[in-house]
Amino acid sequence: MQLQWTEAQDELRAQYAGIAEEASRGLNGEGRAEFDQRTWDRLVAAGLWRMIVPESYGGQSEDWWGFTAALEGLASRIRAPGLLLSVIAQAGMVRALSLHGTEMQKRRYFPRILAGVLTATAIADPDSGTDVRSTSSVLTPGPNETFLLNGRKYNIAHAPVADFVLVVCKLEGQGRKGISLCVVECDNCTGLTLGPPDDKLGDLDLPTGEMTFENIRLDYTHLLGVPGEGLRNLVRFVSLGRVYYGLVAAWLLEPMLKEAMDYVRERTTFGVPIAEHQYVQKKLTDMRLGIETTRWVSYAALGQLLTGDPRAAMMCSVAKITGADTVTGGALDLLRLYGSRGYHQNGITTFLRDALAFCSVGGTEEMHRRNIYSQMTRQHLMRSAPVQDIPDAASMKRAG
Repeated sequence: MQLQWTEAQDELRAQYAGIAEEASRGLNGEGRAEFDQRTWDRLVAAGLWRMIVPESYGGQSEDWWGFTAALEGLASRIRAPGLLLSVIAQAGMVRALSLHGTEMQKRRYFPRILAGVLTATAIADPDSGTDVRSTSSVLTPGPNETFLLNGRKYNIAHAPVADFVLVVCKLEGQGRKGISLCVVECDNCTGLTLGPPDDKLGDLDLPTGEMTFENIRLDYTHLLGVPGEGLRNLVRFVSLGRVYYGLVAAWLLEPMLKEAMDYVRERTTFGVPIAEHQYVQKKLTDMRLGIETTRWVSYAALGQLLTGDPRAAMMCSVAKITGADTVTGGALDLLRLYGSRGYHQNGITTFLRDALAFCSVGGTEEMHRRNIYSQMTRQHLMRSAPVQDIPDAASMKRAG
């Protein structure tokens, strides 16, 4: 866990904050209605993906802390957060390939990511949501080490524009233990049908939609990791997204809090600035408490994830829930703080619509609480298990 950014990381943070500022000019609190390709191209040119793609595949290193500093810089200034969700989704794909990709897969897909293509990860089914053990997307073995993929996924970031997609499915006849991951090329793919772009409440600059897979022919080169081990592998890289959702949620609130601090000094009621009222101070301090708590929980969770700490999965869920509570609670408090002015179509209402996405992106609160409780139970049972008696020297000698 890092307690302080290095000088180089501070420079990265400032560089990407500058990109975010430029991307946010002229929005006037209205957000964006489509994907910001121009800013995405700037991120590619600035080397965002080179930071986390290994050198042997065209990148510079696997500097996840440097990448985190860059992401934090973006989140601290941007006013259209859909782009951040795109960055997080793409980072998850890089992590998946780094951890579980074959040599051939890395050489095939990393150069495309470095060139700026968008990728997608299809997890949720319309009938079972993110309960991946119950997925109805099926991979059926065929002759000559081939497979047929059938199923339907929804709420997929980048579905309308993705170059390739990682699909969570299960081996036919294997039930809940057969979860597998496969990569589907989207261009001219026979059997792949894209649904219309989703009509969402907020984050309109994040293109999402459905995908239907009908008898798509695959082979072992399309499988990511060992068939049947997909669930364990999935958790290893989606946990990264959970950390980042928490972190960016906190930083998205930062500029809104700064503007609110100015507003409460200017706005007067009963002859005094509203900053003098304790209930106003509570709203503002609650936002600061949420921001700081989420930041440091996210840093700790990322540190555990990168070092393989067994508590990482739980802490990543903690970071995600804390961030979602911070940004949604803060957005509602801002609406209350600004009163009727806040309810008009402006930066506050746009921010509220975008913030509400954090209730579901990366998994619902209920799903993460279940994950946290499962991890708590596991750790409790491990601590409660009786310690085996350590054999003395005599018994060891007899056993030998």
